[in-house]
Amino acid sequence: MQVVTNMFEEQLDIHWHENEWFASIDQALHEVTAAEAAWTSSGNSNSIWQIVNHLIFWNEDVIHRIKGTENPRKAEDNEVTFGNPGDPEDEFGWTQTVQRLNEVLSNLKGVIAELNDEKLKAPYAANSNSMERLLSNIMMHDTYHVGQIVLLRKLQSSWAGVDWS
Repeated sequence: MQVVTNMFEEQLDIHWHENEWFASIDQALHEVTAAEAAWTSSGNSNSIWQIVNHLIFWNEDVIHRIKGTENPRKAEDNEVTFGNPGDPEDEFGWTQTVQRLNEVLSNLKGVIAELNDEKLKAPYAANSNSMERLLSNIMMHDTYHVGQIVLLRKLQSSWAGVDWS
């Protein structure tokens, strides 16, 4: 029985699609326009678009770490992973960015499904933490940034609340 592996698959589904203790990624991005995605609060915050870019980068990186492959996208520092704020006129580009996030999360789910509880205990690279800890951290990381997206939507008055049904 793969108890821990199944738990991570369930946790990914919850933070991606279901509104349980917090808004899901789907809910946080529901009906966000390119203009809303590119908006920043007085230039002092990352835009929603940048946060989504950041989520794409780090979830792809986790996939590479688990697979033992090198991430072809390198970042000299964490700020680079956010990219530019996005173009408020580019609805197609924004739609593609959200689709890319969903593809990456789907790929992560597939990678998790290939693991077993024994593999989860193993380090993902020499002198590193376990894959189990890596997955726990990326899910907490994603949830933290979903909270930022919700806050930005509240600041721009585009947040309709969570659909708890």
